[in-house]
Amino acid sequence: MTTRLIHLFAVLALGLTACADEPAEPENDGVDALSKSDAAQATQEGKADFSFDLCERKGWYGDGECDWFCPKRDTDCDLAPLGPDPQGLATRFPIVLAHGFDASPTNRWGFNGVAQALEADGHIVEVASVPPYNSPEVRAMFLADHVDAVLERTGAEKVNIIAHSMGGLDTRVLVSGMGYGDRVASVTTISSPHRGTAVADVALGLVPGAADTAIDALAKAWGRSFSDVAEDTDVRAALSALAEKNAPAFDADYPADGRVFYQSWAGVSSVFGIHNPKDSGACEGKMLVHDGASADKMDPTLVPMAALTAHGTRLLPNDGMATVESAKYGKFQGCIPADHLDEVGQPGDTGADKHTGFDHLRFYRNISFDLAQLGF
Repeated sequence: MTTRLIHLFAVLALGLTACADEPAEPENDGVDALSKSDAAQATQEGKADFSFDLCERKGWYGDGECDWFCPKRDTDCDLAPLGPDPQGLATRFPIVLAHGFDASPTNRWGFNGVAQALEADGHIVEVASVPPYNSPEVRAMFLADHVDAVLERTGAEKVNIIAHSMGGLDTRVLVSGMGYGDRVASVTTISSPHRGTAVADVALGLVPGAADTAIDALAKAWGRSFSDVAEDTDVRAALSALAEKNAPAFDADYPADGRVFYQSWAGVSSVFGIHNPKDSGACEGKMLVHDGASADKMDPTLVPMAALTAHGTRLLPNDGMATVESAKYGKFQGCIPADHLDEVGQPGDTGADKHTGFDHLRFYRNISFDLAQLGF
């Protein structure tokens, strides 16, 4: 009798356990049999409500196909780095990296890891440091010190200058304003506002002249936190040089030097990561992009400036701080899918962007090897 009771309790217990497990079964009923196309369609229609990661269960992650519908990002969807594999000889002349406004070699606007990557390729590199907030005329004097230093240190006759943003204006002053055309072989500018940026025009209109002393004091105090040359601060002079309204006069004062090779690149980005139909025209059809890739999604900190840069509803293609048209100078090489921060690998970018394939180190390495091939 006791044995029979124990057997009965065991049967009941197993039956209750099975019953308790039964409700969970319908949730996954048939889900394991779903094909990739079924899963993709369910996701697209908003019906993919799985209680587990189907892609993980079926081994779809990293299987060589881009399964965009998976709950976690499939690494097979990551785009390959843009541009050719960097290779070639070191440049004949040293490379000087010239940073932009509100920047230094070490802060969030500086060239992130670029000097180290170029040096590893065999190039001689000088990283310039100029006042973050001052006119191109003042900044150019500091840039000249770096050019002189690297020429003396290496015995080279000339340098190649690669400049980001306002650094391009400093370089133009250096070459044609300070007579360095005989010491500069090439000038490469990345989204330098050669025709100004509307952000500066608006900023000038908002800042009364009476506040200059206070603003300079604040800018100097802030600049000291990332630059050792921030004592030379004149915010109004910097903004005036960057303003669109003053660009024609700047062009007249600092024309291109015929002895120097000039080339330029522009960045294009989008607030929502959606392609601007005007990009291709503005970029003259020269866009370093993967077919079918999404547009670069702009860093949120640049979004407030982007509307001004784009001139509102005109939606001029831009990188958040400079329009494509403003960035053109000398031989225009085309556009890259990058905002004003991405162009220098900030903040802390590593490797290729998963959505666009842009890799800032690969970009600068190719620029440098190309300069070497041109004999610079």
